[in-house]
Parts: sequence; structure tokens; C-alpha cells
Amino acid sequence: MHIRHALKSLQRAPAFALAAILTLVLGIGAVGAMFAIVYGVLLAPLPYGKPGALVSIGLQGAEIPRIAQAPGMYFTYERFAKRLDGIALYRTGSTNLRMSDGSGAAESVVATWVTASMMPLLQIPPLLGRAFNADEERRGGPNAVILSESEWRNRFDSARDVIGKTLIVNDAPREIVGVMPARFIFPSTATRVWLPVKHTDSATVGDFFYSGVARLAPGTTPELAQAELAAALPRMAELYPHLQSGGSTAAWLAEVRAMPVVTPLRDELTREIAGTLWMLAAAAGLVLIVAWANVANLMLVRSESRQQELAVRSALGAGSMRIATQFLDESILLGIAAGLLALMSTYAAVKALVSFGPADVPRLAELSVGPMTFGFIALVTIAGVMICAAVPMLHIRRSSLARKLHDGARGQSAGKSRQRVRAWITVVQIAVALVVSVGSALLLRTAQQLYAVQPGFDATEVTTLRVLLPFARYSGAANVAFYARLTELVNQLPSVHAAGLTMKVPLADGAILEQAFKIEGQGRTLPLPVNVIGNRYFAAMRIPLLAGRDFRPLDVAQNSDIIISQHAAAAIFDGANGSAAVGKSLQLAPNGPTYTIVGVVADVREQDLATAPSAMVYRPQVVPIDASVEPVPRPSMALVVHSSGPPGAVISAIRQIVRILDPTVPIFDVRSMPDVVRASTARLSLALTLMTAAAAITLVIGGIGLYGVMAYIVALQTREFGVRVALGADPKRIARLVLARGLVLTACGIALGFGLYAFAAPLLSVFLFGVTVSDPLTLVAATVVVVTTALLASWLPARRAAHIEPVEALRAG
Repeated sequence: MHIRHALKSLQRAPAFALAAILTLVLGIGAVGAMFAIVYGVLLAPLPYGKPGALVSIGLQGAEIPRIAQAPGMYFTYERFAKRLDGIALYRTGSTNLRMSDGSGAAESVVATWVTASMMPLLQIPPLLGRAFNADEERRGGPNAVILSESEWRNRFDSARDVIGKTLIVNDAPREIVGVMPARFIFPSTATRVWLPVKHTDSATVGDFFYSGVARLAPGTTPELAQAELAAALPRMAELYPHLQSGGSTAAWLAEVRAMPVVTPLRDELTREIAGTLWMLAAAAGLVLIVAWANVANLMLVRSESRQQELAVRSALGAGSMRIATQFLDESILLGIAAGLLALMSTYAAVKALVSFGPADVPRLAELSVGPMTFGFIALVTIAGVMICAAVPMLHIRRSSLARKLHDGARGQSAGKSRQRVRAWITVVQIAVALVVSVGSALLLRTAQQLYAVQPGFDATEVTTLRVLLPFARYSGAANVAFYARLTELVNQLPSVHAAGLTMKVPLADGAILEQAFKIEGQGRTLPLPVNVIGNRYFAAMRIPLLAGRDFRPLDVAQNSDIIISQHAAAAIFDGANGSAAVGKSLQLAPNGPTYTIVGVVADVREQDLATAPSAMVYRPQVVPIDASVEPVPRPSMALVVHSSGPPGAVISAIRQIVRILDPTVPIFDVRSMPDVVRASTARLSLALTLMTAAAAITLVIGGIGLYGVMAYIVALQTREFGVRVALGADPKRIARLVLARGLVLTACGIALGFGLYAFAAPLLSVFLFGVTVSDPLTLVAATVVVVTTALLASWLPARRAAHIEPVEALRAG
């Protein structure tokens, strides 16, 4: 009965109902979508058995924040760590697949190399077959492969007899021993096959390419496990006295001061995105607060407009609680409608993010609108219903409806206390709108600063692609010969200006080697990152050569040549322009070959646009002088092509060249360099988009709230303004009076907003680049936007007040 009466009441005020529902949908939808994202990425348990016990095993040095691990560390921890119920290593890369019967073309897919302990550790049984065994880990042991469910369904049509069949992986036949279910997404959904890590029984430590995962024993904390691994790590020197590069393991541990790092696996996977998501969640929370405040204001207006009706009901015997409950009933109906629509908008937003969001956001494919999101939206909706109903209910209980009936007969307006409540709600809305607007403006300024950064290369008309040579048929000189011929033929294409090889494309994902070098004449050793490239790479990327020369093509003598960056030249030889470094020597530590610096090039931002360039050593793709300590020719290289004309035609021609050189080798990861640059700022773009949307919503809702307050004031003072006009008052003066009141509320909101911003600024500073939280231009711009919105919201009621007709005003009174 009560709900039916509330529904009829809302039907008589469709504008109010629509405004309240839309406002709540914006607030609940924004916070609901962010909850789904934050929960799915940061809070939801990992999809493995007993995920709370899973930890990431990392390694850091005194001056190196992250060091990849070697199998020797895995075996050391496995032998001496007692607080772990299991440990595993993994690394992700690419591999070439083709069917053993020759059907279909070779395809490059994402593969993850894992130790045999990985699947049992994560406690996800295979859908078919089994996990790897210890024999398949040994170098020279059986070759095996495990398929993802999607690969099994797409490549083998879900055949149940796939176990035992052969798949050609990097030109080597491998027996399919298992199929993992779709819920096994380790380390990401991109992995399509798993391969066993191969190791030897030699007493050397090498292959620093891996990351570690472990399961804590019952009652063990990450801190206790880390302390135990720190005690066990030095014992690696007992089991593996020498590094594969020829140095002493004990000396390396002492020099680097390596220390294990144990963190919950979920925290490690989301480490880089967590801060951004929490910031966006806070912004969504502010949007919800503004929405609640605005609907509370609307409810208060509605209660004021119905004072006469409610007073009559009170005079007829209705109790104050029964009258107040009517507002709760209306709020429930509004909340149900808004909650359902917000749920639909949340579902659409999450689906859009999964489809179009940055690929490097961890756990993105796991996002869904599940029971936790349903429950959260329901909780937020219920809270909104109670908050929005509480304001008019409290005022009804505190006011005298009988006096209202008496005042209404005399044409008295509402009390000033209710006007003050509505004004303060509006002040809060403006304050929150200012905080979110400043945050959005600062992110926009950050994006502008990043986009203005010179990365050290020219991305225009540059396309990149990657080639992976099969390990079974290519190594050493064969790798060098293939890539040299490929580069030569691509450079002969009519539309190609320059093409060169690189192991790591700037701003793209991928690892950089790091080696220690002895500096000529200085007696010190310095660790430096190393990129393997081919001649004409600098020309293709238009990286300026500052001194010396580029590598020569097909020159055997250049296996002792290196090129260094300007930053490296300045750090090592105190040469600002790099010319002093040309002709100097660097020796691979501790007793490796000596290289001659033949050139110095400009600095390049390798990691991202926000990270300053670091020192870099460039080595040619050649057969090494000493393969036991030097990087061997890389089987996977990227080709960087600067060309004119349609990129598709160039890629088609390159694909044909590769097919001629080796029809079993595919090309993959084809991207334009501008796309690579954009992808490097994808997370910032996502944050900027969502923060800008939050700012726009809060501004609109805050503006509507201010408009409502000013329009209500004008409505209450219609008779007063009419009398003033009748007595000869200037309508413009009346408009200025109304506008001044709006600006006073705006000024109070801005003052409160800057007070709130003072608390938020330190948290926001970590997301900025090239701009500070106190940047005057940004603060002024955000304030101008808020003031402009407030002026517009106040000007409309002021204009109405200026055009009041005295006769109509007196009739209204």
C-alpha cells in the first residue's frame, strides 16, 4: 500500500524522478564499475588452489631493483628452504608452432617455460593428460609440450585423443602430454603452450631469465620465508662455484649484494597498476558522494514543495513517522530503478574495458560482474536510499507541520535552516568537483608532458616486426647469416629507406641483457645494459650518431666492436659529446674479451617515456669471440623498417622475403612504431579517460545542485522580487543579487575543495610527470572550469529573477 502510494506520488513528479534516477545511476554506476575492476584485479583470489599461500620469489641487488633468476637459485632454494611447500621457475616468450603432418602454416605463439613443479604447485590438474615430469626437465631428455584449452580446441578441434600426438615446436617434434583447462591462466591468458625448463647438471650458474613462484608452508609468513631464503642463497656458491660467464658465484653474490624478495603472488602481479586503480576508485567514490548529495538536495526540495500537503495530512491525524516513511518509500523506488540501471552500466563498462583496455593490465581477462559486484552495488544502493531519505525525514520530524499549514495560509516561505542545509550540500558538491577536476587536469598535464618528451628516435613511418628462428636448426653462425641476408634484402626494397635489427624495441616489452665491464685505464667494473642490434638500426630509427661510425654489414672483424650511448660516454669517460670515448676499450668482466668503442649515439628512452635514458651498450649480431661468456646470436630479433608508402605493402614484401629464406619461419608482432609509443602510455591514457569522466560527472552534478539551490531561492523570493520591481528596482540589480549568492556558495565550495585537495595532493603526486601537485596553471584552470560551471548554473535562475512580472509575483504570493 505504501509503495503503491509512493509510486503514484513519483508519477506526479516525473522530472524529479528522472533527475534523481539519472544522478544515482551516474554515481552508483561509476563506483560499481571501479569496484568490479579493483576487486577483479587487486582483491579477488587468484584462480589457483589455496591462492593465499602463493608467493612470488624475486631477487634484488643493492643498486639493482630487480634481477632475473637462474635455475641454480631454484635448486638451491629447493634443497635448503624448509618453509616452502614447493617452488617453481618460469619465463614467457615466443615459439613457432606447426602441425607434424605439414598441414597449415607455421605460427608464432606466446609460450611459457616452467619447471616440472609448476602445475602441482598451483594445484590445477590438467584437463587431459598430465603435467611435466623430472625426465622432461633434463637437457637431452624427452621433448614434451602442454597445450592451453584454447589451443587444443582451435588446433585439434577438441580431440580427446590428442595426448601422445606430436606438435612441431621450433622445428623440434614434441609429444603432447597434457591440456590445461581455461581457468589455468598462468602467467597470463596470452600463453598458449607450456614447455619444460631444460637444465644441465653442470656446476655453473647461468640463464638469468626466470621468475620464481613458491607455496608457503602452513604457519609461514612471507617475511619468515624471505629470511630463510636469504640465509640459503649464499650456499648457491657451494653447489655452483662458477658463473656461466666465467666469474666466481661467491664474488658475484658479494658484489651485487643479492637479496631474495618474497611477496604475495597477487600483490606482485598487480604491483604496477595497484596505485592507479586505487586512485581511480577514490575518484569514483567522490562521484558517488556528489550524486548522493545532489539527490538528497532534490529530496529536500521535494519535501519543501509538499509542505502544505503534508501539513494537511498531519492535521487529519497522520503521525510524523508515517509521513516521514513516505519519503523512504519513494527513495526505495528510486534506488531500485537506479540500482538496476547502474548494474547494467557497470556490466557494459567492464565488458568494454576487457575488450578495449590496455593489454598490459594484469588479470584483465578475469574481470566480470559477479556476486561480489552485485552485492557491492546492492549495498551502495541501500546506503544511498537511506542517505537520500534521511535528510527530508529528519527535517519533517524536526519541523512543525501544523505551523507550516498556518504559515502556508499566509504565504510564508520555508525556514532559513533548510536553506542553509541545501546550501551546505551544494558547497560540498562544488568542493568535491574541484578536487576531481584538479586531479583530471593534472593527469592531462602529465599526458601532455609525456607526449612532448623526445624519446631519442623518430617513430614516423617506422614499422616493427619480429622473427623467431627455430632452435633446432639455427644457432651461432646460421642465426647471423639468416638475419644478415634478411636485412640486406629488406633494405633493397624500393620503398624502404633503412631497416635494421634489434633485440629490444624501445618502449616495447622485452628484456635487456646486463653485463659487467672493466673500464680501460680506470680499474673499476661497471654493470651496463646491452642491446644486440644490426647495422642500419640507428638509421632506421633515426637515432643520431654523435661520434665515430655505425657497425659495418657482414664484417667479421666487428665482433670486437661496440657502440655506446651518450649517457654511457658521459658516465664512463666524462665526455659530454662522446667523442672522447671513441677508440677506448671495455673488457667483459672478469676476464672476458676486450671490445673497442667505434661510435657514440644519442640517448634513447628504452623503458618508458617517464623514465630518463640510461647508459646503453650496443653490440652487433655476430658470432661471439667467446661463446662461453658472451651473448650468443639471438634467435628472436625485431626488424625495424623506415619506409614510405602503405605499411601493409612493405610487410607483405617482407613476409615474402622471409618465406623465400625459410618457409617454416613466420613473422609476428607487426606494429607501427607510433602504436608502440602509444601503447607505452596506455595505462596513463586509461587513467586520464576515467578521471576526466569522473570530473565531468561531478561538475555536471555539482552544477545541477547549484542550479537547484538558486532556482529554489528565486522561487521562494518570487513575491519579494516582484514587490521590488513594482517599487522601481532595477531588474539587473536583482539578477546580480542572485548571481552574487551563487558565487558566494561557489567560493565556499572552492575554499573547502582546496582544503580537501591538500590531503589528496601527496597521494596524487606519485602519478605525475613533469608537473607538480601545486602547479599554478593547473590549479587556476581547474578553478576556472568550476567557476564557469557555477556561473552558468547561477545565471539561469538570476535571469529568471530579473524577468519576474510584479503582477504574477503578487498573485503567486
